[in-house]
Amino acid sequence: MAQHLWPDNGGIYRAVETFNAPWVASPAIHHTMTYETPAFDGFPWDLSLIHDETAQEERIRLKHERSARRTIKSERRREKCSKFLGSLRDLLWDKDNKKAKRLSPLTMPFVPNKRWKAYGYWARPVVNGVQVHNATPRPLPPITVDPDTVWNSLRGPNDSPHPENWPARLQHPALPLRPLEWHTPRPGALTPFPHDVQLNPYLQHRYVGPYPICFDIGRHPRGIVYGTHESATIPLDPADFAQPATYPFVTHMHIVGIADDPLPNFPWPIMVRNVQGVTCADVFQAVSNNFQEHVTTVEYNSWTGRRRDLAARAYHRRIRTPLDYNRADSVPDPNDGLRRIDYMGDKVMFRGLEASPLKDGTWLMFVGPP
Repeated sequence: MAQHLWPDNGGIYRAVETFNAPWVASPAIHHTMTYETPAFDGFPWDLSLIHDETAQEERIRLKHERSARRTIKSERRREKCSKFLGSLRDLLWDKDNKKAKRLSPLTMPFVPNKRWKAYGYWARPVVNGVQVHNATPRPLPPITVDPDTVWNSLRGPNDSPHPENWPARLQHPALPLRPLEWHTPRPGALTPFPHDVQLNPYLQHRYVGPYPICFDIGRHPRGIVYGTHESATIPLDPADFAQPATYPFVTHMHIVGIADDPLPNFPWPIMVRNVQGVTCADVFQAVSNNFQEHVTTVEYNSWTGRRRDLAARAYHRRIRTPLDYNRADSVPDPNDGLRRIDYMGDKVMFRGLEASPLKDGTWLMFVGPP
């Protein structure tokens, strides 16, 4: 089965080798790598997690089922009322009003994957072998600089890199252009609702197929790799992290729940903020920071016995797992204490975001097992 090593919106980023030639992006790569995937043996990953439903779990399940039935009935009543009022409106409006068409919601143009990568090219280009921060807002008025001076300033006497010498948003024919799709949000401007934006491919929830990245939400984002075969572990490039989280830009994203979580209200909502426009790095860092927080006694006491058991199993797994896979001795302190990531049990892998079905301006996060 053919498998892409890199997603279409990231992967290999061509460097700027000289200021004497115009900018050309990396060509599309046609992957031909094949490999076999292990066959499913028909058993769950951990048989110890299978148990008979307790009386308390049954009560919780029945409560959720009753709540779901009430919600469905309420939606049906609302739909019937809407149809009835619509029929009355058609009867009462005059002919001229009937001709007036209601404008449909604004539909944003679809952004292809290569345009997300183009923004990464512009935001974090590699110039003279040094990866620089180009999306940082520059001082006003614009600085006039000599390109050759800038090129030479990126390397020290011993060829040491000096990215801090880069003047952000420098324009030159040899540099990547900023994609026109994204503009820096104006102060005080309204942020588009989640249903009106397009998510970055790294953040989109997929119902089928492999996820493009491997992100353990309990670990630092620098450990994120492309969702490829185990023998090809390739970390995300800084240009991938610099890509916008949405099109158009938003200044905040409020993640209020985990899909399929049994609690009616997720106890640790996540707020992602960036007045310059939320990037993938902002989302990954906010999620990671949230789940690395320790659990309080009050929070722990509110859990069911089943949840405490799952958290305990996850905790003992975590303190035996190296923080750095290249160093077997880099395990957490055995007295590290319970963290929010342990609440998730085995569901620690990021599987994307979706706009909340409540259409209240919030997001839901999807997770799954490794």
